[in-house]
Amino acid sequence: MTSSGAGSRTPQETGPPSCTGMPSSAGLASITDDQRAFRAAATGRDELLTILPGTPLFGEAVALDSLTGTLLLREIQRRFGVDVAGEDLNLDSLATLGTLASFVAARVTTHGDP
Repeated sequence: MTSSGAGSRTPQETGPPSCTGMPSSAGLASITDDQRAFRAAATGRDELLTILPGTPLFGEAVALDSLTGTLLLREIQRRFGVDVAGEDLNLDSLATLGTLASFVAARVTTHGDP
């Protein structure tokens, strides 16, 4: 299986932010940007680079399907060490770009660097 964004990594894809305590706005912004970049690369849709944090992930604008959703969760676990599906059994964190970024940022700062 190949990923369309695997060969071209941007600076925000180099690893998790180094944070402790509460998520900083810079850490949250970095995670949000990272998620935008991954979605755009995985789908080939550059317009996803500019989606707002309140944009539903499964709505018309982003239109995640089950495969892309699975790839997204796997990539979050690889980059940030956060198992979204394991820690959020109802997957409420997948409602919007912002809820997912906040969920990941809270776990990265709570657990430290993976």
